[in-house]
Amino acid sequence: MAAQEQTLKSQYVEKVTADLELNTAEQERIRKEIASLQEHLTALEQDQQLLIGMRAAIGDTTVAVPAPRPGKKTATKVATKAAGTKTATTATAKKATAKRTTVKKATAVKAAAKKPVAEKAPASKEKPVPLTELIHQHLSGQTEPKTAREIAQALTTAHPDRNLSDNLVRTTTERLVARSLAERAKQGSTVYYTAIQHSNTPAEAPAAVPAQAENEPVATTA
Repeated sequence: MAAQEQTLKSQYVEKVTADLELNTAEQERIRKEIASLQEHLTALEQDQQLLIGMRAAIGDTTVAVPAPRPGKKTATKVATKAAGTKTATTATAKKATAKRTTVKKATAVKAAAKKPVAEKAPASKEKPVPLTELIHQHLSGQTEPKTAREIAQALTTAHPDRNLSDNLVRTTTERLVARSLAERAKQGSTVYYTAIQHSNTPAEAPAAVPAQAENEPVATTA
């Protein structure tokens, strides 16, 4: 009888020891999980501050920032792994939404900045007068030869909306010379130009040469 009791006692001791070891191991596992969730919570709090700063930077303060819930005992506030995953997914979705909102507002601001330019564009639909014609008209109204710089200055004053450089005017005037619509005379290092009026067609304007951008660099003719 005593031997049987001793055997039962040994079995109970072994079972209690095994349960104690399981209890200790479970406590250790939960502590690690709590530490992991605490780190996750800290990261979420930092993300919240970042998102609040971003919303303040874009001027959106219409929606109140949700305050964190009052803390409870550690044993009751620990969430399961599934809950932690869901929270992480929600935080990621919030980040994406905030970024999309920022991009949309930036795009709207750029579009608003470009709108006045787009509205003014239709005002300049008329085709500009060819530069060859402007130069020939100007020289035809002069009583003495003019240099390319003088022509450029006069045309710039008369047409401030056009970008007329000395080099561009000089090259274009040389085209008039090549078409016998202007005469070129050199005095020392200075070149002067005079319009040629043909007796048969005194009022005929020079034919337009192929268009060239007025702000495009061109080669200088000696």
